Amino acid sequence: MLGRRVRDLRVERGLTQRQLAELAGVSRQLVGAVEADRHLPRVDAALGLARALHTSVEELLAPVAREAVGVLTEPTDGTLVRVGRVGERLVCSPTSGSGEGWAAADAVVRGGAVELLDVERPAVIVAGCDPVIGLASRLLESAAGPRVVPVATSSATAVAVLGAGRCHAIMVHGPAGTLPSPPVPVQRWRVARWQVGLAAADPAPGWVEEALAGRVPVIQREAGAGSQAAFERALTIGGPPIDPIVDGPRVSGHAEAAWRAATDGMVAVTIEPAALAIGLAFHPLEVHDSQLWIAADHAELAGLQAFMDELTGERVHRRLDAIGGYDLVGCGTTAAP
Repeated sequence: MLGRRVRDLRVERGLTQRQLAELAGVSRQLVGAVEADRHLPRVDAALGLARALHTSVEELLAPVAREAVGVLTEPTDGTLVRVGRVGERLVCSPTSGSGEGWAAADAVVRGGAVELLDVERPAVIVAGCDPVIGLASRLLESAAGPRVVPVATSSATAVAVLGAGRCHAIMVHGPAGTLPSPPVPVQRWRVARWQVGLAAADPAPGWVEEALAGRVPVIQREAGAGSQAAFERALTIGGPPIDPIVDGPRVSGHAEAAWRAATDGMVAVTIEPAALAIGLAFHPLEVHDSQLWIAADHAELAGLQAFMDELTGERVHRRLDAIGGYDLVGCGTTAAP
């Protein structure tokens, strides 16, 4: 981060912001804005700052390496990642590919460190399994302000990474009154209500009964996912418990489960909006409430406020209405513990 480097070099030289400004021929306000990462200096100002700090512009603006801390798992060397600063740590998540082109990575992992590919932009990390996180983050990409790094994972894992200080906020879901206790102080906001169930493309008669009896493989979520728990509660298999209860691949999110159902011709555990979005047949099992939990320590971050505004705003809601399956009554209101 340029601001952090300027501040560290200034302190190392024993200079105040005013003294650095005088030596560099710039205003003290500009120095303060650069150190707060609110301003990227022009070439002449960067030259002045570099001279005053006894370094070069290239060194001042060069990508910085930081220890690689992953949201879910530690990334291996060569992994392209998106990053966000949680407290003093630069936390990263692998980029997700698509058929539309290369994902815009913020950094690459080399030698166990995150090497930024550009000047660090403020970003917040939001973990959870609702595809609306990715939708809101993409709508915010066109804005000049902070970005959102979405991380697809189960509610249980999201709660764990929030407690570990590896994200700023999470989305969790479950039947009303069943959500777990947060591991850190949080602000809770209602997001939506939707149905969890089974989805399939061109299903055969009796497909739901076959899936719930464990007679066919089912695309499922990992242990700890709210939708997986709903599926296991609905199973009609008798006898002693086994692991796995039902055969089938495991996926990390509702959208992925629906896409796998469409491409692999299998039944999948997912949510109604994910099934409706790609025209799958859907059978409901439970109704779940979805909440956004923002860690109290990060609640004032501009990126989280922008994400909240987008999540509760007309641009997202028009798109969710077009998809279907989302009950948005009360979205953006405070949720009781």
